Amino acid sequence: MTFQSRPATDLLLPVEEAQQRALDEVRILGIERVALTAAHGRVLREDVAAVRDVPQADNTAMDGYAVRSADIASSSIESPVVLEVIEDAPAGVVASRVVTSGTAIRIMTGALMPEGADVVVPVELTDAGSQRVAIRKPVRAGQNIRRQGEDMRAGEVVLRAGSPLGAAEIGVLATAQRPMISVGRQPMVAVLSTGDEIVDLGESPADGKVVNSNSYSLAALVREAGAIPRMLGIVPDTKEATIAAIRSALEADLIVSTGGVSVGAFDFVKDALDALGAETKFWQIAMKPGKPVVLSLLGDRLFFGLPGNPVSCMVSFLLFVAPAIRKSMGQKNNLLPPIVKANLERDLRSRGDRRAYQRVRLTTRDGELIAIPMATQGSGVSTSMLGANGFAIVEEGVTCIEAGRAVPVVVVGAIHSD
Repeated sequence: MTFQSRPATDLLLPVEEAQQRALDEVRILGIERVALTAAHGRVLREDVAAVRDVPQADNTAMDGYAVRSADIASSSIESPVVLEVIEDAPAGVVASRVVTSGTAIRIMTGALMPEGADVVVPVELTDAGSQRVAIRKPVRAGQNIRRQGEDMRAGEVVLRAGSPLGAAEIGVLATAQRPMISVGRQPMVAVLSTGDEIVDLGESPADGKVVNSNSYSLAALVREAGAIPRMLGIVPDTKEATIAAIRSALEADLIVSTGGVSVGAFDFVKDALDALGAETKFWQIAMKPGKPVVLSLLGDRLFFGLPGNPVSCMVSFLLFVAPAIRKSMGQKNNLLPPIVKANLERDLRSRGDRRAYQRVRLTTRDGELIAIPMATQGSGVSTSMLGANGFAIVEEGVTCIEAGRAVPVVVVGAIHSD
């Protein structure tokens, strides 16, 4: 048994350069039309303009009374101004009367401003009268009014192509009256696990065997990134089986494998890629966990070979594969996970040999971001990912960052308060 040697030309690549190389190779997928009800989580692939002004005319921002500001300028609690209520104007109904001196129209949130009125007095500043109303405080002209076009102007682009569609974007598209919308096609991502030591769910692992957890965590990460996973099972540790598995995976838009990318005697992924004529863009990155990461191009298909350790696999997916998936759907901005500064709750230690991505739980406390290191940082400890929503960056050469110090953290999950 021998170990593969790493050529001197295969230098460890900085993380940022590896991320950029991966994004540079991404193929943007086609466009499909979907119903707005199915568009959440997709990426918009057309500019969307407003079809009309929103609001279509000045309307009230709250329940109250539409009046002339000049009529109520002298009002006070001790000496309220009393006005005649000449009409009710609920939302969706246009008032038929004109507000003149000494009169008011009782108006509900969203109703169009009546002619003659230049202010809305909140009901809380009145006696809530229905026939006559006492105004107990002056309100300046223009207060509590939503102006025509304040939200959207007819013809104005309100959403740009390349925007990921969350709940707010769906609401804007509905306001723009778009029951159907153009979005990027969701990529199909083939997921492979390599290794004779791997057994699938339902099998009882013998000594030295491990359960195929990586395929399931990767499939979940693929879904979270907006793509569709295609799990292709376990690949035996032979060059021939690895070649066959990768060849069958080429039906997908993107391929992700786990295991078999290091320098062990039974690590055949790189040999299989070479045999298939793949163009390798990088192999091994200056980071831990996750040093042995392969990016290769098979025709127009991207292949990511990720490490077999569960934490290394997930960390490298979040840093390299998820951004590529987002770009493939047409997303233009915010492809990489954000990096924030957070104060350490306790000391963070590293060997200092490479940049380390240490799992932490980000939380807010008294208005500050706090990073709480997970108790265990081993790359094979899958439970260390439970509750981890960030990776604290410890640069090469640094062996300890003391509690209370600020540290950069890659955000990979929702941040909650203590």
